[in-house]
Amino acid sequence: MDFALDSEQDLIAQTVRKLSDRELRGWAADADRAGSPPDRLAALGGELGFFLDAVPADADGLLDGTYSHLTRALRGFELGRGCAALAALLETNVEPALAVGTWGSAAAKAALFASLASGGLAALAHDSRGTLEISAEGNDLRVTGKLGPLPALGTASHVVVAAKDVLFLIATEGMKREAITPSGWRAARWGTATLDALRVPADFVLARGAAAQPAIAQVLAWARVSLAARAAGVATAAMEYAEHYAAERIQFGQPIGQFEALIRLRDDAMTNAGAARLCALHAAWAIDKGLPNAGDLASRARVLAGDTVAKATIDAVQIFGGYGFVNDYPVEKLMRDARAFEALYGDERLGRVLAIKGKGKE
Repeated sequence: MDFALDSEQDLIAQTVRKLSDRELRGWAADADRAGSPPDRLAALGGELGFFLDAVPADADGLLDGTYSHLTRALRGFELGRGCAALAALLETNVEPALAVGTWGSAAAKAALFASLASGGLAALAHDSRGTLEISAEGNDLRVTGKLGPLPALGTASHVVVAAKDVLFLIATEGMKREAITPSGWRAARWGTATLDALRVPADFVLARGAAAQPAIAQVLAWARVSLAARAAGVATAAMEYAEHYAAERIQFGQPIGQFEALIRLRDDAMTNAGAARLCALHAAWAIDKGLPNAGDLASRARVLAGDTVAKATIDAVQIFGGYGFVNDYPVEKLMRDARAFEALYGDERLGRVLAIKGKGKE
């Protein structure tokens, strides 16, 4: 088995690492305080192809051939090292574009791809608790309920919704939406949307019934791998900041980074972050290869990365001591950001418990 990156993957990883180190980290604190991304993000993200990399080339996008989830996981890790909130915006179009490109009608493709090509954003919503009320109206659907909170939903032009037995695209124009600023990923343009018997035309229904289950599982696998890679990046960034601080902070005549307890704390965190990154890359590779267990690998990668980032950011605050809770230093933001990785797209552990219990009743 060859673990080496090809030349294109290496170039992308290095380019995004430079973006994270030079730009995203510099913007992160101000964007967090303002609760919105810097104006420069859209232009720079567009220059580097983030918003259109999953849109087919014949629809004014950059995708020519098969999409590489492994390459996306590599860049997602580096984006997580920069800023989780800004990373979420740079990655938000991928799942909607791939879902519509794979299962969408000509009308759905035209609507979404035209919006994305003109600078719009799209979001993915998963009705993991089954709270949406969905009824058929001929070949159309009527949907009532609430979406979110979701990153990018505050400004997104379209949303792909994964419900129990249907996957569909909706336009947000005219929809009742509320922009919110939560404690984590504050600059990620979060929002909620209220649907009141919203009509979804048949052309915007991507999959329904038996065909919807594998489609939804595939879309969620894409999203979970991306979350896992970015979470591993945030955990790594927390320890990078902690290492730098521990080398400069002097107590009892020596840098606190020389204290054995803190050495072990950081070392364990880096071990777990490395393992989470490898699990995310493995799951992304499995998706690209079309392996039958890719969805399960993506779910487990997301769980491991979520646990890792939660603990690593708390440990980083501990290394900073009292300064760790002050927003003049970066790690209190990272600790808040870590929580969002646990909140999106449902509870993986609960999902597996329910699945096993369901099999036991058959």
